[in-house]
Amino acid sequence: MDTLPGTTPPRYFGNEGQQRMQAAADSLWTLVQDDPRYAYAGRAVGINAPEAQDALRVMALARIQGATLSGYVARDVLETFKAAAASEGLSTDQWDHFCGGAACIETCAAYARAFRLPGGYTVHRTGPETGNSDFDRMADTALACGVLPPAAAALQGLTRQGVCFWLEAPDGGAAACAGAVLGGHPESRMSRTAWWGMLATRPEDRGKSLSLYLGALAVLYLHETCGAEEFFTGVRSDNHVSRHLCAKLGVVPTSLACMAVLDPVFFGKDGLTK
Repeated sequence: MDTLPGTTPPRYFGNEGQQRMQAAADSLWTLVQDDPRYAYAGRAVGINAPEAQDALRVMALARIQGATLSGYVARDVLETFKAAAASEGLSTDQWDHFCGGAACIETCAAYARAFRLPGGYTVHRTGPETGNSDFDRMADTALACGVLPPAAAALQGLTRQGVCFWLEAPDGGAAACAGAVLGGHPESRMSRTAWWGMLATRPEDRGKSLSLYLGALAVLYLHETCGAEEFFTGVRSDNHVSRHLCAKLGVVPTSLACMAVLDPVFFGKDGLTK
C-alpha cells in the first residue's frame, strides 16, 4: 500500500511472496472493506464460511493477492474449491479448523490468573506506538518457528481490531509471541469471530508454557476490549504440539477446514504459513 504524507510506511512480514501478498491484501481491503462477504485478518483478504458458488470469487482473490485464506470451510466445499483451483492452475493448502467460544474464554481467564511469569521476562502488547525494532524481534521468533505474522497495522489495531503479545527475554530477544485479529465485517454473521494463533517460542525458552500464556492474553484482550466471542485457527493434522497447545486453552477441533488457494506464479512450491 502506498504511504500517505505524514504516515508510517506499512510493515509486512515473511519472504518476498508473503510480503507481496500482504501488501496486495492491504490495498485490496480498502476497496472491499464495506462488503460483509469479505474478511481480512492482516494476511490476505478472503471469504470465511464460503459456499460452493463462491468458487470463482475465491479464485479471483488468489489471483489478485497471490493467495487467499478462508476459515470455516465445509469439507464438501473444500473439495469443490480444490477442483476449481486445479482447473485454473492454482494450488491449495489446508489445515484442520480449531475453534473456541465461551469455554475457551473461561479457560484462558483461569490460565492467565494462575500463570506465574518467570523472572527476567517482560510482556509487551502491540499498539499504534509499537516500533520496527519490537516488530523485528517478534517477527524473527515467529518466522523461525514457521509462523507468518499478519501485517503490522492489523496487529497494532490500525486496520483491524487486532493484537500481538510477545515476551522480551533477559537477553533482549523475543522469547515467545501470540496474536489475534477480528477479521469479519461488523455486519457479517462472523463479526465477533477472531482469527487466533501465531503461538511461537524460541528453542532456548521452551518448556515454560510462555506461548500458552500469551495465547490466553490475546484471547482475553480481544474479548474484553473488542467484543470477540469466538476464536479460530488452522492446525495441520500432524502438528501434534500445536494441537496440544490449542486443547489446553479450549480451542478444539471441528469438522471444518481452513483453506488457502495460492498462485504458483507468486509462491512457487512454497506454502503460506505453518
